Amino acid sequence: MALKARISYEEPQELHAVTELLKPIIKSCKADKGENGRYKKAYMDLEIPKGKAQKSADMPLI
Repeated sequence: MALKARISYEEPQELHAVTELLKPIIKSCKADKGENGRYKKAYMDLEIPKGKAQKSADMPLI
């Protein structure tokens, strides 16, 4: 299952923490550079293996 996600963050450490958590399923990650404003954005392409796809809201994703 392919997924695209946009992550909003204020500090680079926040993005690093998210990428560490999602590292097993990240295909690519691109962060906007030089953006003016409070929030910066990063765009991720994620690949969730078919056997690990969430079946219901009560089950963990990974």
